[in-house]
Amino acid sequence: MPFIEVDPAYTSQRCPRCGHTARNNRPSRDHFQCRRCGLAGPADVVTGVNVRNRARSAWVFVNMPQPAPTWHEGRWMRPVTAPP
Repeated sequence: MPFIEVDPAYTSQRCPRCGHTARNNRPSRDHFQCRRCGLAGPADVVTGVNVRNRARSAWVFVNMPQPAPTWHEGRWMRPVTAPP
């Protein structure tokens, strides 16, 4: 089964609805409540949603089609793509 490694930094403090990231979004170990938009719920669920969203973004980048080669100065060249 394929997997994608994502950076877990701030996934427990970031609101998946509005993107607001703050330490006080986690008033307790088990509870999440966004100070900007009010989204609330179990901290583990919110963290899981954020990790899933990061993995989806990475999956799109990893699986994007290779750019077509172009003719440049008498030879075929493939554009270089850099990770985000």
